[in-house]
Amino acid sequence: MIRHWIKILVFFIIIVLIDVVTGLVFSRLTSCARGGDTARNEYICNRTSEDILIFGSSRAIHHYNPAIITDSTGLSCYNCGQDGNGAILNYGRYHLICQRYQPKIVIYDVMPLYDYLQGEDNSKYLGWLRPYYDRDGIADIFKAVDPMEQYKMMSQMYRYNSRFVQILSDCLRSGQADDRNGFMPLEGELDTLKIKPENLESRELDLLKATYLQQMMDESDETRFVLVVSPYWYGMDASLLEPVKRLCAERGIALLDFSNDPKYLHNDNYFVDGAHLNARGADEFTRDLVSMLKGALDNR
Repeated sequence: MIRHWIKILVFFIIIVLIDVVTGLVFSRLTSCARGGDTARNEYICNRTSEDILIFGSSRAIHHYNPAIITDSTGLSCYNCGQDGNGAILNYGRYHLICQRYQPKIVIYDVMPLYDYLQGEDNSKYLGWLRPYYDRDGIADIFKAVDPMEQYKMMSQMYRYNSRFVQILSDCLRSGQADDRNGFMPLEGELDTLKIKPENLESRELDLLKATYLQQMMDESDETRFVLVVSPYWYGMDASLLEPVKRLCAERGIALLDFSNDPKYLHNDNYFVDGAHLNARGADEFTRDLVSMLKGALDNR
């Protein structure tokens, strides 16, 4: 009987050791990644130093060209947008950045579904923050999203779950420099037959997302925020922006709304789908944005 329990104990010790060693190995691989989303996430969380940072979802990463912003303002710029993510991830990343320095300007691309309306399980927004769970303030985000996450995060392997292959692949890349500063333009042509605007009218306010969007805006007194709604091919119901309009009004923050700009509305030349600009549209939109940016900051 004693021998049986010893075998069980040894088994669990081996499992714990495998978990710890795997976590240490992939933590090191993450910090050494040469390219891909792994290196990009590591750069955003640990190494950014640019004057202007852009945050938001896929509409941020594909719509804002930092080179044009730098040429126009003389300030360095990096695009921190992330596909399929909103206020929860963006607050976590910005919180980590503010532990190192305060950027001069943050441009935040607002997408209602990801930033303050109810959608899918909010746990999906935690993935890119898991490697940094032990950093100051990050565990609080996990606990707020799902109290069970604090127990799952006791496993080192869980922190890299579903990304093992991607991390290995990103470590084996050739190490090419990111000459676009986080910007990933989309190539292609619009197929209007495939456009299906998402119905957001029945969505209720997600207080957790809204809270983190608010906390991000309040994180640093030294950073000037500008919130932007970039163009949609099919436009947007203006009433969907009321929650963010109130947040901006309370803080004296500029909100630049291009969602129904006639220059882009139903303009097939600028889009790859109903919600995403192509490379030509992104450059054109970025030029339009910087022409308004100085005035928005001066009027704060």
